[in-house]
Amino acid sequence: MKIGMLIIGNEILDGKITDLNTKFLSEFLRKNHLELSLVLTVKDSEESIHLGLKTLFDACDVVVTSGGLGPTLDDVTKETIASFMGRKISFSEDAMKVSENNYARFNRPYPGREHGYSLLPEGFVPLNNSTGFAPGFFADYQGKYLLSAPGVPREFKVMMEDHFLRLTSPLIDGHSFIGSLNFRTKKVPEEKIFGEVDKDLWRKLSEFGDVSSLPILFGVDVGIKFRAQSDAELETKKTAIIEIMKNSPVWEHVWHTGIESVEELIVDVATKKKLRFGFAESCTGGLCSHRITNVSGASAVFMGSVVSYDNSVKEDFLSVDHKTIENFGAVSVEVAKEMAQGLREKMDLDVAISVSGIAGPLGGSVDKPVGTVCVGYSTVQFSDAVRLQFYGDREVLKNRFSQVALFTLLEQLENFAGARS
Repeated sequence: MKIGMLIIGNEILDGKITDLNTKFLSEFLRKNHLELSLVLTVKDSEESIHLGLKTLFDACDVVVTSGGLGPTLDDVTKETIASFMGRKISFSEDAMKVSENNYARFNRPYPGREHGYSLLPEGFVPLNNSTGFAPGFFADYQGKYLLSAPGVPREFKVMMEDHFLRLTSPLIDGHSFIGSLNFRTKKVPEEKIFGEVDKDLWRKLSEFGDVSSLPILFGVDVGIKFRAQSDAELETKKTAIIEIMKNSPVWEHVWHTGIESVEELIVDVATKKKLRFGFAESCTGGLCSHRITNVSGASAVFMGSVVSYDNSVKEDFLSVDHKTIENFGAVSVEVAKEMAQGLREKMDLDVAISVSGIAGPLGGSVDKPVGTVCVGYSTVQFSDAVRLQFYGDREVLKNRFSQVALFTLLEQLENFAGARS
């Protein structure tokens, strides 16, 4: 079964917002042994939507649309899809019931049968939207399926989870399985993985399926998508691929097998070990904390942070010795170490991480150029810090500083002996 996606919205093409629904749908399909074949983004106009629909229906069995189902004048998806299929729009009792239920969920009175949500093209089935007001809809078009959902990510996500597999099941081949593996690496650039570290790796992996290489912050994602005729064959291929990677020199650079972020792994490891951690951030200005708190469940293990941008905060709140700053400078392994120690003791943490660096474009020197960062770490057993050098503009450097700090935290959590009682 080939699946296509049509993303509808001027605001996406204008760069005002970022499309998140493609990422979700891809991950959702992958978990269910399916995949996206084609994705298009078009304007909120009849001509653009018609062109997108024709292209997708020519190539795919199922078309999913995202966006343009709201009540404003620029939301023309329903009417345009109807005109593409040559169908008339009229009042639908089923559509009004679905809409009334959506409004009732938020204790809002439904405007009535004249509201646009009550109108539906002939042959369309309204779909409940459990997190919003606008109903989605489903239609059969020349033996192929169309499933339309709002563009709001939380609404799109829930509607796919609630309806997609149920509605498209007649087209799903129960004897075709799609699997994927993703190996996240660090400390080696893309060209070196396949050009120097293991020149034969791509060929070996290609024998099982489609190989991809995606540069990420501080590393590369090596992915492989493979197919099988049964769950057993899928597992056999998965085991063989992992064995190839483990026997490759690239394996020493792999920090995770999967698509989870370093933040997600940190929360997972800390939760399982019942460990508490926090940050003392200077140059990153709270970015490490922000990234951690984006992960659900972080509150169980993340205690907080101190953004010690000024030296007085380092001294007053983190107990960094004034002489240490005077002798070595705020950006130094000595200060970073004391920042981590002070934070751990003040917050009663199992692991404390500190970051002090120069993000530029000002503030650098010959001894400490822009891009210099010192990352400290402290546990009950020991405390230390390292100095590193990176390159880029201010925003890039802050991201790199936070990434190395999070990698340091993950390593300390994984190596932590014992657990908090």
